[in-house]
Amino acid sequence: MDTSFTTKNAIEQFALDELKRYYKGGKRVKFERNDTEIADDGFEIIHCKDSYLIRGNSSRALLYGVYRFIEKVEGIVFFDLQQHRKIEAEGIEETYIGKPKFSRRGNVFETIDDILFLKRMLDVGTKNGLNEVFFTFFLWDEVKEALSEEIQKRGIEVTLGGHSLRYLIAKAKGIEIAGKTAADGAVNDLIGKETEFTAAYAMKNHDFLQDEQAQQEVIRLIVSYCRREAVIRRISLWPEDVGAKGDEAALFLTRYIGFTEKLQRALQEASLQVEVEHIVYNAGLSWEMLERKQQKAGATDILYAYWGRDYTESYESERDLRAWKSLIDWRQATDRSITVFEYYSDHFMLSELFPLLFDRIAADVERYREIGCNGMVNLVVPLHKSAKEQRHMEHYEYQQYQQLNNIVFARSLWEHAETVPHLLSGQMQQFARQMERMLGKHSKYNTIFFPSRVVEAKNPEAKAEVINMLTEVELLIQQTNVEAPLKHYTEAVKQVVQVTKERWEAL
Repeated sequence: MDTSFTTKNAIEQFALDELKRYYKGGKRVKFERNDTEIADDGFEIIHCKDSYLIRGNSSRALLYGVYRFIEKVEGIVFFDLQQHRKIEAEGIEETYIGKPKFSRRGNVFETIDDILFLKRMLDVGTKNGLNEVFFTFFLWDEVKEALSEEIQKRGIEVTLGGHSLRYLIAKAKGIEIAGKTAADGAVNDLIGKETEFTAAYAMKNHDFLQDEQAQQEVIRLIVSYCRREAVIRRISLWPEDVGAKGDEAALFLTRYIGFTEKLQRALQEASLQVEVEHIVYNAGLSWEMLERKQQKAGATDILYAYWGRDYTESYESERDLRAWKSLIDWRQATDRSITVFEYYSDHFMLSELFPLLFDRIAADVERYREIGCNGMVNLVVPLHKSAKEQRHMEHYEYQQYQQLNNIVFARSLWEHAETVPHLLSGQMQQFARQMERMLGKHSKYNTIFFPSRVVEAKNPEAKAEVINMLTEVELLIQQTNVEAPLKHYTEAVKQVVQVTKERWEAL
């Protein structure tokens, strides 16, 4: 390959290295850094008579251009965590324009400290156009040494935050807490199990939000994180996962948004270019934490994370309409950036009865775009440890299964980036659509029963309806000759359906 491009940073060198690794053609490929009319990581690939030109307005845009060039010219796509896939090369006749639908596109990791998996997710995510990775503070402390170089050479932005408040309060007091200990505490919170860590460092949201000294200690600590790590571009520190109720609910958003504004000012005074956002979430615990009502929107960005959807229905369905109206209200109330937080790869919420959500993801992306949202992030959560310990889960490869949804998510955030037709045959596309319609139904149960999900079979009132759903899935699997890449996924789901059905029948 012939190129005369002189790289100016690690991102561009990595882009050049990736081009050399995958491009086997004889035509010259040139890079050009130039202001284009395509913002937010957009790029152009121009086919000249005897060469190609990849043009972008940033180093990261050039990297995205390289990956799309490889896809179009070499017929190589990066859907899997461990190997690339060959498709028919379409070629580029004149000009191809790569244009993202949102400026912010990322994955969220709260507790996963599997370094190899995180590296693979970072790699495949970048290859398909994601530009952010979001960690809790305690997870970042565990993985940053192993991941920093991988993040930097791809130009990926890091967001820190999540449910890290107790961890930061402890650290601010000079108490060293292992990230693994904090991660276990966060996981056990979900099932209402208290640990030594959660008991020792618990601080209720309303207490923290009225304690100026505690806030300033946490703010100083966050500023020190941002000074040390240039890749940190955003702070999204959430309240603890407890619903605001009664009198405290009326003032919760006011105090919480006020805290994020103080944090933003402190970062600006430290001359750090780091944005701060506040989360709007948790209808499953408290509508007062999700709905704006008379609350001013504030001066920081917004992350909208509604827990409770039925993924077989539109967000505007009767069941979820209240949350949809809240999102619209926040969008209309502020000119700040709004990012939607989704659970497409959350194996706790979706459970081991994991539904393929290809159609829902594509529809959601377009609807969020229509109403003026600025970004989307997808939460990646592993199997709960109680599931891993069960015999029928021995060969359940959650990392591969959640990636099916995640790759559709990543590519749906770009114009003209096909996924499903490259991933599945026509027959398997129809099968995936049927599985989505059937298995997706249980998402509505999980949020109602939480933390007693469908796989745990603890709600007699839903017995008949759940058994009918599981029987329907069983019949579909029996009647279908399942092909790769859904074969192993389907066998795993089949085992889960069988065991779950037995639990419900015994209820």
